[in-house]
Amino acid sequence: MPLVLALYACGEEAEKEPVEKSETTQESTSSKPLAQKLSVAEQSEWEVDQRLQEPTEDTTCFMCNMKVYMRDHELGVFSAQAVREDGSVEFYDDIGCLLNDEYANNVKNEKFVRDYHTLNWFNVEEAFAVKTALKSPMNWGIIFFKFEEDAKAYVAENENAEIVSIDQIREEG
Repeated sequence: MPLVLALYACGEEAEKEPVEKSETTQESTSSKPLAQKLSVAEQSEWEVDQRLQEPTEDTTCFMCNMKVYMRDHELGVFSAQAVREDGSVEFYDDIGCLLNDEYANNVKNEKFVRDYHTLNWFNVEEAFAVKTALKSPMNWGIIFFKFEEDAKAYVAENENAEIVSIDQIREEG
């Protein structure tokens, strides 16, 4: 069933509504208003797996062939990547495509997602996933946080958001 939903969503070529998102740490944190509290992620040191890459302007999703958005695009927060057993890296436009790829092709990958605040890559096994009403490329609306405090703060500020497990995401997909 998840594959059918993914393939149906892949056929939609309509322009998606932009995602509202906070500033990223690409800019100096001093550019934020003093009243805006920094997330735990923005205050933390990050170790990024050296195998990971950044998508380019021409990168397409391994599963559905739709565009994979780069870090500086508002939909880039939803991009995901997998490191295969052979060490190759594949990109996905949304966590849904990565999970559907594993299901449809009966493979297991190391899965990496972006932290919502910093857009840094990290392993999904370390993530706190939040289901939101945000419009993502495949309409799954899942965002990820490296730190539980950041995920809880987001849920507290967004009425329809909830923390979910990767297993829940797989089942609901």
